[in-house]
Amino acid sequence: MKNRWETIKNYFPLLGLLILVVFFSIATGGALLSPISLQSLLNQVIATALVALGSVFVFGSGNFDMSLGACLSLSAVLGGMADIATGSLIVAFLVCIGLSLLLGLLKGLFASFVDVPLFIVTIVLGSLLSAFTLFILGDASAVHLKDALQPLPSFSFSQMSVINLVVLLSYFSLCLVLFLFMPIGRQVKILGGNAVTARQSGIPIKKVKVGAFLIGALGIGLAAFVILVRVRNIGASTASSMGTDVMIALVLGGMPLSGGPRSRISAGLVGATSITVLNAGLTMMGLNIAVIQIFRAVVFLVVVYVASMTYRTRLLPR
Repeated sequence: MKNRWETIKNYFPLLGLLILVVFFSIATGGALLSPISLQSLLNQVIATALVALGSVFVFGSGNFDMSLGACLSLSAVLGGMADIATGSLIVAFLVCIGLSLLLGLLKGLFASFVDVPLFIVTIVLGSLLSAFTLFILGDASAVHLKDALQPLPSFSFSQMSVINLVVLLSYFSLCLVLFLFMPIGRQVKILGGNAVTARQSGIPIKKVKVGAFLIGALGIGLAAFVILVRVRNIGASTASSMGTDVMIALVLGGMPLSGGPRSRISAGLVGATSITVLNAGLTMMGLNIAVIQIFRAVVFLVVVYVASMTYRTRLLPR
């Protein structure tokens, strides 16, 4: 009976997503499930899903990263500048991925060798990166890809949806293989559950932390590039709410932010879809941004409260 209840609880995030879809489908008169809306939802969910999937490794290992939005914004801005300077989308892609991996390596090394709570380090890092983004933008409010040496290839709405789907499925498959079939997946959950046990088990803690941040950084770089190609106007405020969205997504996906054995890759995908449906549904209902933020906060608190009553491990870091 006990094992059966544990199995049933694993499906709560999917049930929550289904409830959101049904509710907003009724509230919007079926507009949420129209072909145009579904394509729009796919284009909106891609960035959050990519960052959330990689963050499963970071949060799963017991590390709390508060610089996700700032890292994505800086990567996208520098990627846009690289495209403008060279006229090459490939160079822009390499800049987005390369800078994200460099920042991920930096955070991984801090988590491994500096005896300071990582969430403090990432709060400071996020502020520094945001300030640096504003500095390199100068008087300009954003980077406009129309100013590139060579015009960026134009993609239709449907083509962009296909590109997003291919990128998302590829990265999801990579994360799934790493988490379920490679040693790092098991090591991340053990480390997040109990660092002392991980150390006594002979797990290479420093390598696991660095590896977790690099995997997460790859998702950030991919998200930065996808946003760059889709939006084409990148500023310091791009993806400013990404950190909050990812944390809400992971909790909605059924994963404690404190990490440990309940970490799961599905949390990134299910949770990102849930938060995207929530945002889109509230917007389609005609609510203003202030009401949407309040509603999101209430949903997050309710989910945290309900989940904290059922999780044996801590839901949030202490």
